[in-house]
Amino acid sequence: MTISLTTKEVQAYRKDGLLFPKTVLTPRQASEYLKVLEDYEKESGGPVRDEYRYKCHLVFPWINELMRNETILDMVEDLIGPNIMVWTSHLYPKEPGDQKFISWHQDSSHWGLETDNILTVWIALTSATRQNGCMQMLPGSQTTGTVEHHDTWGEKNMLTRGQTISKKIDEERAVWVEIQPGEASIHHLFMWHASPPNNTNQRRVAVALRYITPKARQTRTDRDFATLVRGKDEYGHFETEMIPKVTMDPEAITHHQEIAAIQGAIYLKGTDKEGIEGLTDR
Repeated sequence: MTISLTTKEVQAYRKDGLLFPKTVLTPRQASEYLKVLEDYEKESGGPVRDEYRYKCHLVFPWINELMRNETILDMVEDLIGPNIMVWTSHLYPKEPGDQKFISWHQDSSHWGLETDNILTVWIALTSATRQNGCMQMLPGSQTTGTVEHHDTWGEKNMLTRGQTISKKIDEERAVWVEIQPGEASIHHLFMWHASPPNNTNQRRVAVALRYITPKARQTRTDRDFATLVRGKDEYGHFETEMIPKVTMDPEAITHHQEIAAIQGAIYLKGTDKEGIEGLTDR
C-alpha cells in the first residue's frame, strides 16, 4: 500500500483539521470528468437538478468511479484507517452571477453521525479561487466539537437549512482554499467553513466526497445508506447502495429517491419541515 501522506502532513491535518492542496487527478482527468458532466447537462437542458447534486454517486457512474480512486483512498486511509465507506457525495457547481453561497457552518451540525472520524475530500474540476467562490476555512476550529447553529433558510444559501454558526467568526484567521483542476482539499467533520458567491464569468465546479468509517452510526433515523470502498464493514450500521450502470439509469433513480427521503429526514430533523419527503440541497 502506498503511503500517500507524509508524517508532517498527517500531523498538520490533526492540528489544523485541513490539508491542501493534494493532487488526486491530472488536469486532463479533471477535464474529462468535467466534460462528462457538461455533456449530460447539454443533453438534459441545463445544470444538474438540485435533488441529484447530493448522493450524486448513485446516478452518475463517473462520480461512483471517482470516489473509489486509489490515490484518494490512500490519503483517506492515512487519516481514518483501512476500513472506509462513502456516506454521501455532493456536486457543487457555482454558476456565474447566480449569487449562491455557503454560510459558515460545520458538516456535523446536520449529518446525525455519531463518530467524528469523518472527513471530506473536496475535488476541483475547474479552478477554485477566491473570486469564483472557493472555500474559506478556519484552521484549528475542528477542536471545538459541534457548536450551536441557527437555520436561515436563505434562498441563495446552498445548504439545506441555511444552517449558520451562531458564534462570531474571526474571518481574519480564515484561509482561502484556492486549488486547481485535479487538486483536492481535505477537511474534518467539525471544521468551520464557508464559501462566497462566484463573481467571475466562468463556472466553478467541484465534487465533495464524504468518507466515514463503518463504526459510524446514524442517530436521527432508523435506516441509513453508505458504500464500502475499502476494507471491511464489521458493524452493519448502513444498508448497501447500488452502483449505477449508466447515467440516470431508471433503477438508479428509484434507488436514489428512496434514499433521498431518508437523507431528507436526517437533514431536516428538529425543524418544522421534518417529515417532508425528499430533499433539495440548495
